Parts: sequence; structure tokens; C-alpha cells
Amino acid sequence: MYTVEELSKVLKVLGDPTRLTMLKQMEAGEQCACSFVDCFDISQPAISRHLKMLRQAGLLLERRDKQWIHYRLNETSPFYPLVTDLLANLETTEPSCDCEPNCAI
Repeated sequence: MYTVEELSKVLKVLGDPTRLTMLKQMEAGEQCACSFVDCFDISQPAISRHLKMLRQAGLLLERRDKQWIHYRLNETSPFYPLVTDLLANLETTEPSCDCEPNCAI
């Protein structure tokens, strides 16, 4: 069970189409931040802000590899079952995006 405050904070973070699409892409596995910059028609600082919000909500984990930051769903989050259920019911029309060739995934 979640408190009203906890759930409302997570739902606010999940209420953005860009963040939902990012999570949907991470459903397949770890993604480099650079892949999101290539996918969305928004600036790198905006991508970083979205990723920061997801991380602060406890929905993502990050791994640094030199200058690259890789993100994945946080399977230990108490909200993980909720997120995976939402993603399973999410239909996306966004093309799949690939990371830059020189990214060290």
C-alpha cells in the first residue's frame, strides 16, 4: 500500500508523455541518456531534467560509464509493479531510437 502523498508524487512524475515514453523504452533494458537526446525533439538539459525527476521519484537507477550515464528501471522501487503494469498497457507510436555508435553501452 502507498500513502496518498507518495502515490500522488509518483503519479505527477508519470503524468508526462515524454517521461512515460522514456520509461517504455527502458522497459526493454538499460538506456544511455544520449539515446533520449537523439529520440526527442527537446534539448539535452530538458532530457536531463526528465531523467532527474524519474530518478528522484525512485523509478530509475543510473550507472555511470566515463562520460555516459545509463538508466534502467528500478526493480526494487515499491512503485515498480505499478509502473510495469502501466507500461504493459501503454501503446506508443514513437520510433525506437538507438544510442550513438560511440556510446559505451
